[in-house]
Amino acid sequence: MFKSFHHQWLAIELLKRHAKISIVHKETGIAKQPLRNACRNLHGKSANPGALKYSTRGLTRNFKNYKEVTLFVVCFKTVNARSQDTVIQKTIYAFDLYKRFCPDSKLDFSSCWVVAKDLVAKNIQLASCIHCNSAVLLHAREDGINRCGVCKTEVSR
Repeated sequence: MFKSFHHQWLAIELLKRHAKISIVHKETGIAKQPLRNACRNLHGKSANPGALKYSTRGLTRNFKNYKEVTLFVVCFKTVNARSQDTVIQKTIYAFDLYKRFCPDSKLDFSSCWVVAKDLVAKNIQLASCIHCNSAVLLHAREDGINRCGVCKTEVSR
């Protein structure tokens, strides 16, 4: 009973943040149709259609997006260091923290979920610039360049 309650609570929390139905289904195990209905009831419209990006590299194609993803990763690492919760709960907390810093950002929860998965799988890493100490996201660009977003120093690890 409590497991079912937890999954329902998690589904609502994810749907409140406009997570893709496929993500909510994957994280909760709840069938997609009831999730679509809940989304329609919660937001007054159907869930956003469209393919889910499956790689951080697909989300960081331009410099503005790269900086936004880097800030989300900083938020995630901060939450991760202070919490014993599951990865999905940490992703929710980090997304909420990120949105407090950047309320007008186009980076959505579903994209942040992909980034968090890549970070946990160690496909991407967060480093500090050796010149200005700013956060630099490594292995996150399709062009393979790991460059500081502040001072443009190339960073390698």
